[in-house]
Amino acid sequence: MTTTGGCCGRCVSAAAANAAIRRHGAGRTVWTPEALAELDRVRAAWREAVARELTAAA
Repeated sequence: MTTTGGCCGRCVSAAAANAAIRRHGAGRTVWTPEALAELDRVRAAWREAVARELTAAA
């Protein structure tokens, strides 16, 4: 688990990954390099989840 409450992205739905992105960004006014790196990681998990769900739906 990470501070955003998500995992590696292989086991979460697109909705769960989207919620993790929202939680990570909520209320932020300053973005440290570490916070930006975590945002990139969570966004990658979201993109993987969306691709997985689209493939399953096809």
